[in-house]
Amino acid sequence: MHDFTPHESGAPRQIAPTSPADYFEVLTRAVFNAGMSWRVVQAHWSAIAAAFDGFDPHTVAGYDEHDVARLIADDQLIQSRGKLAAIPVNARTFVELADRHGGFAAWLSAVGDYDARERALCKHFSYIGEFGAYWAQYTWKMDVPDYRLWAEERGRPLPPQS
Repeated sequence: MHDFTPHESGAPRQIAPTSPADYFEVLTRAVFNAGMSWRVVQAHWSAIAAAFDGFDPHTVAGYDEHDVARLIADDQLIQSRGKLAAIPVNARTFVELADRHGGFAAWLSAVGDYDARERALCKHFSYIGEFGAYWAQYTWKMDVPDYRLWAEERGRPLPPQS
């Protein structure tokens, strides 16, 4: 499990993914970050990691409606039915893409440049929007546009100048 607490500058922490679970943890974090304070997500992250078997995508891909019901009933988790139900669906997509392309990293590389990866992540994964796709790629230490330029192009609020 990784520490995603932003640096003092506000920039997310980056990781060098070494396993499918590293990639899937970041995708899962992006799902929970959508529309929520990172502090709220961070407070629940240990419980989320335990509930989703350390983000092993093959294990989570096997979750069924009974597992989703169990997750929804767990008061240690963020109580978003849509997000909790999306994680196993995303795991199945993750595994399928990884299997077809010789690994998730290979799929990401084959997709193309930043813009193509953003579109592909948004298309294939539930609750991953343009910011979640940016955040994930940045967190995975991939080439991403300068955040200020990216945010300005999309009409997003800019962080204060330091």
